[in-house]
Amino acid sequence: MSTLKSGVDATLRLVIDPTLEGITGRYYNGQREARADPQAYDPAARSRLRTLSDQLTGLTSR
Repeated sequence: MSTLKSGVDATLRLVIDPTLEGITGRYYNGQREARADPQAYDPAARSRLRTLSDQLTGLTSR
């Protein structure tokens, strides 16, 4: 469990660190770049999540 300060520090770094300018599509765990849970890279799991999210929010499924 992170503290509020560590969460703010991590978010602030992503916003103002000039070395991260133009960097997109990366996952960070706190202040370090990391890999997301393996299912985040699974196209079938992502499709199921999208369908469920659309259903729960009242949007039509793609």
